[in-house]
Amino acid sequence: MRFIALMFLTVSLNAAAQSGVNYQTARDGRIFKVFQFPQDRMPSIDGNPDDWSIVPNSYRYGTGELNDTEDGMGAMIDPADLNVEVTIGWVKGLNRIYFLYKAYDDYWDFGRFNPNGYLNDIFEIVVDGDLSGGPFISNPRYKKDELKWDGKSKAYLENHFSFSGYHAQNYHIYTPPVNNAWVLIWGSQPWIAEFPQANYAYDYDFKPGESGHLILEGWITAYDYAPYEGPKYAIESRFSENKIIGLSWSILDFDGGQREGHVNLSHNVNMVKDASFLCAFQLMPKEEEWLPKLKAEWTFKIMDMDRGLVSFHDESVGPVEKWTWDFGDGQTSGEQHPIHQFSEKGVHKVITLTIEGPEGQSKRTRYWEVMIR
Repeated sequence: MRFIALMFLTVSLNAAAQSGVNYQTARDGRIFKVFQFPQDRMPSIDGNPDDWSIVPNSYRYGTGELNDTEDGMGAMIDPADLNVEVTIGWVKGLNRIYFLYKAYDDYWDFGRFNPNGYLNDIFEIVVDGDLSGGPFISNPRYKKDELKWDGKSKAYLENHFSFSGYHAQNYHIYTPPVNNAWVLIWGSQPWIAEFPQANYAYDYDFKPGESGHLILEGWITAYDYAPYEGPKYAIESRFSENKIIGLSWSILDFDGGQREGHVNLSHNVNMVKDASFLCAFQLMPKEEEWLPKLKAEWTFKIMDMDRGLVSFHDESVGPVEKWTWDFGDGQTSGEQHPIHQFSEKGVHKVITLTIEGPEGQSKRTRYWEVMIR
């Protein structure tokens, strides 16, 4: 029932997004932007940030956007102590969050063994791909004295393996990961950190205790449902242009084993465990310079298999003055988004959309994709 309720909430939020209502997210509902990389310009995960040079500055979020919420201080950050810049991207057709983390720290603290995995400088990124909100680490149905890591509390174990991280995911990424895994997953599904669910690379030249600059780049997959049992049972978030997702990040800054602060984009430390405290991020369309002047493109949906009824949706780029659909059965249409009924079944269809406009003409043919049984 919990999963069904979650799916219902997701549908409701998506509907609200389309109606233009305000978002009940951190930073008073402010909407941040996610840059769309062209498919032939997606970043190579190698620690070299040159691939990100095409991203406009309006997509880059620096130290001035963060707030230190350690012990509720709410203080600004001294860039002489910690200075960071985060850029977030996506690629149409992939349900991935690409991230570039560039940071200067006056004291990089890493490489020290700690059984809890916390005494290390950390970049923490949290994603809620369907903006479902709500706690995803602790379950308020259980009393605090039941939630123990003592191996004896059945209530805790049931809570951890049946709830934590399912509808939103938290990645404690070590910066850098010396004598460590690259990330600690704060949830019940460590498999989300493994390739091909995620990827990462670093570049730095400092030793523990020194100052210096670090570059971390990578990508993570967003999940609406990520269970302990593994990716076979998971449901990826479906990314599309203009969709709003929940996202935020924080930095845990340690100096000599002492935590200097917990700075984050949400300005509320609850972002690490409750998706209602994440920020709203919009998966942006491509910037104009990466769009073709005119390109025909379309999708379809079978409405009624028995009747052979199919709806077609024009998704062309550029100014279009005329649409011509050839359905491969001798029938055509001049509508932008036609609905067509095929009389012959059991045959693969070859369908072409031709568009015309001030920039010329473009065609898009799809072979054998539309089939009526």
